[in-house]
Amino acid sequence: MIFSQVVTHGRLFSPYFFFFISLFIFFTGLSVGSFLNVVIFRLPKKSSVIYPPSSCPHCGSKIKFYDNIPVLSYIILSGRCRKCGYKISPMYPIVELLTALVFYLLFLKYFYNTYFFYKINILNIPYFKNYMWAHFDYFIMYAIFIFLIIPIAFIDLFHQIIPDTLNVLLIVSGFALNILLAHKSLLFPLYGFLGAGLFFYLIAFFYEIIKKKEGLGGGDIKLIAGIGSYIGLKGAIFTIFSGSVFALIFFIFIFGLRRIKKNAIFKASKRVEGADTNSCRPALNGNFKMPFGPFLSLASVFYLFYGAALMEIYLNSVRHG
Repeated sequence: MIFSQVVTHGRLFSPYFFFFISLFIFFTGLSVGSFLNVVIFRLPKKSSVIYPPSSCPHCGSKIKFYDNIPVLSYIILSGRCRKCGYKISPMYPIVELLTALVFYLLFLKYFYNTYFFYKINILNIPYFKNYMWAHFDYFIMYAIFIFLIIPIAFIDLFHQIIPDTLNVLLIVSGFALNILLAHKSLLFPLYGFLGAGLFFYLIAFFYEIIKKKEGLGGGDIKLIAGIGSYIGLKGAIFTIFSGSVFALIFFIFIFGLRRIKKNAIFKASKRVEGADTNSCRPALNGNFKMPFGPFLSLASVFYLFYGAALMEIYLNSVRHG
C-alpha cells in the first residue's frame, strides 16, 4: 500500500505528468476562450450566452460540434462558415488562444516550482500540503479574474461599453474570493475597491466640470473598482499607472502611423499635376477614440505576473535611494 502511494505521488509530481497536465490546462483555456467569445459577441446585444447554440452570424445555420473545436475548426475551415462560406472574424481564435495562453502562464506561475524546483514525494507531502493548497486557491481566484477581465477588455474595445453584469461579477467575486480563498481581511478588497473607484470618480467628476463633457465613463470607474477588489489598493495603483503608460505608448504609435500616412498621401498628391495638396491632407485631429478599459485590463493582468516584484524593487530603491 505504501509502495503504491509512493509510486502514485511520484508520478503525480513527475516532469512526465507535468506535460499531460500542461495539455489539460491549455485545452481547458481554449474551451473557456470559446465560451468567452459567446459572451463578447452576445452580451452587448443583451442576448443569452447559453441559448441558442452557436450559429453562423451571416446565414444563421447552427454550428456542428465538430466545427466548433477551438482554433482547430477555424484552421480546418479556413476561417469560413461550412454552409455559406461567410468569412469568420479572426478575433474568435485570437480570444481562444489568448485565454489559453494566460491561463497556462498562470498555472506556471503557481505550480512550476512544484514540479521542477521542489522534490515532492509521499514522505514530505504533508510539509508541502499547505503550500500547494494556498497556491491552488490563488490559481483559482486569479483564473476567475482573467476569465472576467478578457471579455470586459474586448467588449470595451469593440463597443466602447462595459456591461454592468461583468463589472458587478468582478466586484462581488473579488470580495468573496479574497475572503474565502485567499483568507484575507475584508479591508484588503475594500481598500482597493474604494480607493481606486473614488479616485476615478473624482477624476471623472472634475473633468466633466472643467471640460463640460464626459472624460471617464461609469464603466471604467466600476472596472477599476472591481480590479481593486481583486488585487488591493497597491495593485490598483500599479494598474492605473501602468494602464496610463500603455495607453500613452499606443497613442504615440497610432499618431506616428497617421503621420506617416499623411506624409505618404501628401507626397503622392504632389506628383499629380494640378492637385490641391491641401485637400489631400488627412486630418490628424480626427475623432479617434480608444477606450481605457483594455489598457486597465492589460495592466491588471501584468500586475498578477510582475507587478508585486516591480513594486517591491521600486519601493526598495526609494528606501535606499
